[in-house]
Amino acid sequence: MQRRGYWTWIASAAIAVVGCGRPMGVPHGPGRAVVLVREGRAEAAIVVAEKPTRAAQLAAFELQNHLRKVTGAVVPIVKDAPPAGAARIWVGETPRAKELGLSRDSLQTQEYAIRFLPGEIVLVGRDKDDGGEVKYDGDNPAACEGLPSFWDEQATLYAVYDFLERFCGVRWLNPTDFGTICPQTRTLAVSGADLRRKPFFAFRDAIGAFGDNPALYDQTSIFWNRGSPEYAAYEAAAYPELRRLNPDPNRFALARRNAAHLFLLRMRNGGEVNRCNHSLYGYYHRFWEKSKDPETAKLFVARRPEMFAKGYDQEAVPPQMCYTSRALIEQLAQDARDYYDGKATGRDQGIFWNPTLPNLFPVEPMDNASFCKCPDCQKLLNRDAQRGAFSTGVHSDYFFNFVNQVAAELRKTHPDKTLVTLAYASHAAPPTKVQLDPRVAVQFCFACNRAPHDRAQYEHEVRLLEQWAKDKSRPLYLWLYYTFPKEFADNGKYHCFPGFFAHTIGEQMRLFARLGIRGMFHCGYGQDVESYVTFKLMDDPTLDVDRLLDDYFGGLYGPAAEPMKQLYLGIERVFCDPANYPREKVSGAALSWGHLGTAERMADFARLLERAKTLADTAAVRARIGLFEKAVWSYMVAGREQFLKRKTAAIPALKAPRVADAGGDPARLDWARAAPLHDPRLPDHWYDRGGDRPSARRLSGRLAHDGRFFYLELADPCDTKKLVTSAEVFPYDDWEVFIAAQRAVPYRQYAVSPSAHIVALSHGEVNFRMNVPIKDHGVRATSDAYAPGRWVTRLAIPLSGAIPGGVRPGGKLYLNVIRVSGPALTGTGGLGIDTWVSFCTVHEADRLAEILLEP
Repeated sequence: MQRRGYWTWIASAAIAVVGCGRPMGVPHGPGRAVVLVREGRAEAAIVVAEKPTRAAQLAAFELQNHLRKVTGAVVPIVKDAPPAGAARIWVGETPRAKELGLSRDSLQTQEYAIRFLPGEIVLVGRDKDDGGEVKYDGDNPAACEGLPSFWDEQATLYAVYDFLERFCGVRWLNPTDFGTICPQTRTLAVSGADLRRKPFFAFRDAIGAFGDNPALYDQTSIFWNRGSPEYAAYEAAAYPELRRLNPDPNRFALARRNAAHLFLLRMRNGGEVNRCNHSLYGYYHRFWEKSKDPETAKLFVARRPEMFAKGYDQEAVPPQMCYTSRALIEQLAQDARDYYDGKATGRDQGIFWNPTLPNLFPVEPMDNASFCKCPDCQKLLNRDAQRGAFSTGVHSDYFFNFVNQVAAELRKTHPDKTLVTLAYASHAAPPTKVQLDPRVAVQFCFACNRAPHDRAQYEHEVRLLEQWAKDKSRPLYLWLYYTFPKEFADNGKYHCFPGFFAHTIGEQMRLFARLGIRGMFHCGYGQDVESYVTFKLMDDPTLDVDRLLDDYFGGLYGPAAEPMKQLYLGIERVFCDPANYPREKVSGAALSWGHLGTAERMADFARLLERAKTLADTAAVRARIGLFEKAVWSYMVAGREQFLKRKTAAIPALKAPRVADAGGDPARLDWARAAPLHDPRLPDHWYDRGGDRPSARRLSGRLAHDGRFFYLELADPCDTKKLVTSAEVFPYDDWEVFIAAQRAVPYRQYAVSPSAHIVALSHGEVNFRMNVPIKDHGVRATSDAYAPGRWVTRLAIPLSGAIPGGVRPGGKLYLNVIRVSGPALTGTGGLGIDTWVSFCTVHEADRLAEILLEP
């Protein structure tokens, strides 16, 4: 039988309240306990206002449903006088709450109160004035309708959720059929100290990166990706009851979405929205070139080249704007006016993530460091800023000077409005020569927050954050990167070692609280333990992480809690300890399973998992252990197996024939004498994303040397009209050649665009520094990107500088070639990566092919 939330009007009837029972483990404070349920019989009523807010309606339903799950009794919800003698639980802005001085206007934004009085409990918070109807089913969320948005004021919900956790022992650990923990008791009596508070961090954004779509939430819990058989197996095991109630696939999808929505509300996701992200990509469609897509073409206004970056390949789309352009400053200020006046949303202005009010108007450049090279822009660069890190201040003075000018222009007509921007990458540090308007909100991008093992980079970014926090007048937010290391693994087509870091989260949240951070946006989230700990600490950063872990593992696994917790802690220690990371550059599967998830450690982890299985005493506990196996452990096992397969996979070995001297000119070389870029012992295809799956593309190449230069010809049979040239070569269509003197650091990287523009980088040559530009590389390139159906690039790389110290005829080089394809060619909206050598993508020098230079 389905249990739906419902309003109940009960005729006056005495319900005796005698004595007080107390369920084990429910905390009690001062004062006489209020009996809600005795021996499975309700002795209380939930009282709401005549016209309750949407948040108060859902709060009453949620309270009723969870009290039922704890006690088996249905506590009625009433709008008039409760039954004589019944205890009263006042939910929302009721007349009783107003009598006690707890009206909406008396409460701050997001604030709520819990009050205990004789025979009464008051649960009230500041809610949005929205009386829209909520429909609710506590057993089947598919029937729920009208749930509040995460960004609506809904503090009455916070009051109810806090009450259920503090005084009834309820826990929400994940949104699956097995994630809600309700202690079982037939008698429930509660008491405690009065409480008035609000979540510590005002902005708590767990799924903004997913467009606020709750249906995507559990992708953060599980390592396997949607669409895989392993994900399907997890989903089937996680939601058997939901599936039984909703056999229709569309209905099941709705049920899952609503279950996740409710879970996120219970975890207090939401609050004060203030996101920022790259906001100027729409200018390409508005002011550079009219899109071929009919809908996007509507954005086009006029071509305005004066607003775009100068000094780049004339055939390429400019990689940035010109941030000293008065035309750009005035246009962006007008965009902000239109936004605040309600004339245009972010989407109307081509901002891909569609900011809407009350979010501040965002100003943030494209996601690259190829800024304008005009004299006015160049003179604002901080050439003395610290380099060698991802987060620097090289462009801070330059970019924040631009933000100041946009803010000043906006204030001429809208003196009460301001902007939000990121402190990110080459403008992560505070400016030193200009003072950013203190009213401009800043979201600091803590890129290393999930890499505590990289102490130098991690501590460097903490120092930058501390510098920003010195200005106490500025609204300061965070962008956190929970997406790593999973995103790295997805991009590289390998399995990462799990990045468990609960104790680091605790340290970070205490730091954020001390610095006065207002809140945080999460780029990616999870996994489940990290999600639970983060939600709880965003609400209250003083909570103890070990107690939260006891809550989590004890709630889910009962008698099997200890080995499951030790399994988590073991993985966490391996991931977070810098001692487990080699000094030389190692990444991808080689790092995850060659240094972190070693055979010995995996055996230890397996023993803990087996121990937990033997201790599992109920079907529910066994099911929860099974979910961990499907979400995490099976991914780890498959990653280790793939790594071992990688170690034994054959690596190409070729001889580069010596040909007549071509003087370093690829066009003069006798290519008929060059050798195919193919080892006849191995399959005649390239590989998708550095794995062992054949590429869908028929890529090919040839190689030779003339005693002074090493020559490569690389061919891609593609639609050349779809090639996209980036002004900085990366990250669109290019060939990337990796060359080393050995299968290890150091190595060099040569990237070539369709316009034959070359970028040369060294990795690990000096003090293990990576991505160091090589200015005088001597590489020459030709590119035929105009012939229909085929892009051919030819390279001449000096043997004297191909690798540190050079190489001579008779010597050896170690090589891999990667073809990066832009979204237009892949048709997927993302980049394509095809590699010549199997199991070898960017920065994986241990599998470079051996190339013998014919004497």
